[in-house]
Amino acid sequence: MEVIDAVYENGVFKPTKKPNIPDKRRVKLIVIDEFLKDLEDAFGIFEEDIDVRKLREEWDRDVSGGH
Repeated sequence: MEVIDAVYENGVFKPTKKPNIPDKRRVKLIVIDEFLKDLEDAFGIFEEDIDVRKLREEWDRDVSGGH
């Protein structure tokens, strides 16, 4: 897993540096607005917890074509 900073512009996420990901590789994005990230960094709070296991299950289902 790699954390990549990006800017959203004209409907496209643009990484701020070249990611270590092969071309055409499908990925899942978890969007954390800078404001929310700043709150998390400062106060240790988040609007909702991120369940990594659930994200993995959703990824596996999406990649396998099951819904």
